[in-house]
Amino acid sequence: MFTAEDVNNFYIGGHFRAASDPSHRYSVISPATGMPVADVADPTMAEVDVTVAAARRAFDEGPWPTMPIAERAEYVRRLCDLFEAHLDEFSAAWRAESGPSITHTELLHGFVLALWRDLLARAPEVVLEDRRSLPGGDVDVLREPMGVALIISTWNGPALYIALKLVPALLAGCTVIWKMAQESHLTARVLAKIIDEAGFPEGVISVLAAAPDVSAALVDHPGVDKVSLTGGVVAGRSIMAAAAQRIASVTLELGGKSPAIVAGDIPLERILPTLVPGFIAFQGQICVALTRLIVPRARHDEIVDGVVDVLASLKIGDPEDPATVLGPLGTPRQLARTQEYVDSAHAQGAKLVLGGRRPAGLDQGFYYEPTVFTEVRPDMRIAQEEIFGPVLSVLSYDDFEDAIRIANGTDYGLAASVYTDDLELAERTARRLQSGTVSLNDAGPSLFAPFGGYKMSGIGREGGATGMDEYLQYKSVRRSPAE
Repeated sequence: MFTAEDVNNFYIGGHFRAASDPSHRYSVISPATGMPVADVADPTMAEVDVTVAAARRAFDEGPWPTMPIAERAEYVRRLCDLFEAHLDEFSAAWRAESGPSITHTELLHGFVLALWRDLLARAPEVVLEDRRSLPGGDVDVLREPMGVALIISTWNGPALYIALKLVPALLAGCTVIWKMAQESHLTARVLAKIIDEAGFPEGVISVLAAAPDVSAALVDHPGVDKVSLTGGVVAGRSIMAAAAQRIASVTLELGGKSPAIVAGDIPLERILPTLVPGFIAFQGQICVALTRLIVPRARHDEIVDGVVDVLASLKIGDPEDPATVLGPLGTPRQLARTQEYVDSAHAQGAKLVLGGRRPAGLDQGFYYEPTVFTEVRPDMRIAQEEIFGPVLSVLSYDDFEDAIRIANGTDYGLAASVYTDDLELAERTARRLQSGTVSLNDAGPSLFAPFGGYKMSGIGREGGATGMDEYLQYKSVRRSPAE
């Protein structure tokens, strides 16, 4: 897949550059086998200043920020077309380094293509300048790019961040440094080749997969104007604190502990087709995973039995097998984290009804069975903290007010679902849930609409044309009334 030159280069400022320290290496591990699949150069602090300088020069001196948005959109459209042409190569790299199944890869990437096609179609409608007649004289209101944008993303869906972060930032006129997760070295190199082929002006995009210390140095760098992170709360706090020192703008999407409330009136067969995928997609390693199932006490056993039956039927195995539904967890860190939370659930008195271990016969790699706990109290760790693994907490309620209190009773507020045949109840509940997105009788947010979190789930909104707002700032140019 990669040549010796590929694995020893980085894409900085529109050029492939040899690593400053070729001896600084990263071993890409297959989640399916636990064995190395590639040995690549890993960026060091020496790459930081060079990368920022290239992006800074491209923004301050280059044509990109002053181009008409329609002209920028043509570059971005070429990038997206090339990504689609190289989709098989990109998907294979992602499976090799992160372990999604073929089914999950195809579903996500089909969704991603639709997302950026929609955004590109809407780009001509975006108003970046208008004149307003106001008391005291006319004012030209301009929306200008923020400058150098640093995008920091996780390994669990790199293509998604093209649609949610890269495309909006580029359309807005920012130059971009994309700091991908260290676990994303292979997809970073595929993306770099695609970006280079798209022919952007020099310095507009740089791509680095690197360790957290490189992220921290980039966040601290005075040449960076905007930071957009998808990650965890710990990383979000660190970035927000660092950005505050120089009053840099931040967008933070920090995960969730998303509830699914089931009312007493809706048939089980209408719940399971979306509820189960909403929990277990990519082994629960998605920020909007429905990891808290809140059910009426009178229907507890019926719903739990239905969920368990579906989960137990899903094939776990090699992500390259087309029959596989659930592959491995993405990293050894996630495997250890999942087990630690399962152990804590046992210690706090929850009842294990499914999973809680490695699957039989899959001793290599980072596999873990879908896991369901009942008798979960709202204050237990598995009901409060994001696990980012295949662990479902089932909580019971006696009345619907109690269900809403349980749903709102965490520090997170990213996504939620409400299942009921009473549409009025569903809509009232959606307005009371402390969550950035709510799905009615379904799972998952619409990323064509504003997407983001309440509380510790983050700051700012991504998705659709609204996502461009995070990379734009207003300027008012006042005209004298005498003119």
